[in-house]
Amino acid sequence: KAVVSTQSTGIDDIPNLIQANEDMVDYIISNQSIGPDSVILDLGCGRGMYTVRIAKLTGCKFVGVDLNEKYVLECRERAIENGVENQGTFHAASMLELGEEIVGRRYTHVLVLGAMLFCHGNLDSFLQGPLRACCQKDTKVYIWDFVRRVEWEKCCKAQEHLKLTHPLLTKEDVFAAFARAGFELIMYEDVTKYIIPGCLILSREANKRDPQAKVLTSHLMTGSFTEGLTAYVIYVVQLME
Repeated sequence: KAVVSTQSTGIDDIPNLIQANEDMVDYIISNQSIGPDSVILDLGCGRGMYTVRIAKLTGCKFVGVDLNEKYVLECRERAIENGVENQGTFHAASMLELGEEIVGRRYTHVLVLGAMLFCHGNLDSFLQGPLRACCQKDTKVYIWDFVRRVEWEKCCKAQEHLKLTHPLLTKEDVFAAFARAGFELIMYEDVTKYIIPGCLILSREANKRDPQAKVLTSHLMTGSFTEGLTAYVIYVVQLME
């Protein structure tokens, strides 16, 4: 999830991605005006680093959702360690099958940070079903996503890393899906150039730990970005009036 500024003098000047991730949390809070009265839903929250840090810095309420039950346990432990366990809850669930305890709440913000690609195979179902159910007209939906710039057959490096059961969509495909679901596109930005330094760091560290790339394959995604085959983008959408 990290985005590292290209203003760095080189990837070896950044020992790890901790500061980059903290900077991105600060950016999300500022850009989306998250504060103590906010209630955020983080879909595909992973190990909860972003969710917990946002809650700790702002005092907001939160709900985090991830399919990986082990990650959800880590999220709960992280919340306790950071003193925000009373501000929200974490749930093990699919983004495509959210229970009433999740969709029945009112959210000021929904975050989908790098997880929507797993819904590209049935994006209409995700947008028109669970996502709409979690939104009111004033809910801001903030999304980081992967898209392809070329035919999917040319994205073999990305697919070897991502191991998707469906092709990545293009940004035009996603725009059309937003419109069909009744979401208005408020903001769009291609941030690929900003994440490449972070990807290079991940590739460097992965090569140290797994020189033969038997398990750690982040260098393949890095190559897909640098060759212009795929892109990393930000959308902000809201329900249409």
